[in-house]
Amino acid sequence: MRETLLKLAKGTAVAAACTLPGMALLALMVVCTPIDDNALTACNQLLKALALFAGALAAVGRGGSRGFVTGAAVGLAYMLLGYGVYCALEGNAGALGLLGGEALFGALIGGISGAICANMRPARRKRRAAGGAL
Repeated sequence: MRETLLKLAKGTAVAAACTLPGMALLALMVVCTPIDDNALTACNQLLKALALFAGALAAVGRGGSRGFVTGAAVGLAYMLLGYGVYCALEGNAGALGLLGGEALFGALIGGISGAICANMRPARRKRRAAGGAL
């Protein structure tokens, strides 16, 4: 149980860590380019999906087990964390419908990402020859 919670925490932390520089790039795009709201929303959703894939990869690993469930849990935790930060910055709770939609998006994308990671071929380790040379 503890190992599972550590995997989920690691995956959520990796996803959050990937989001921060991505948000900085999006802010730079807003300032430097005439990007419209629809394109910005699409870029934001793509950023979340990429961050969720990175988080699922960190939690599940290549060729890991329980990929869909672990990835979905990472996605859900990531979205709840993001919603919590949003509410703390805004000073009030956002729309619960938005939370439900975002949580569903996070669980779905995280689950799919986790399943992909679990079905990836594990990285091969280099074998040492009998003489000690690579």
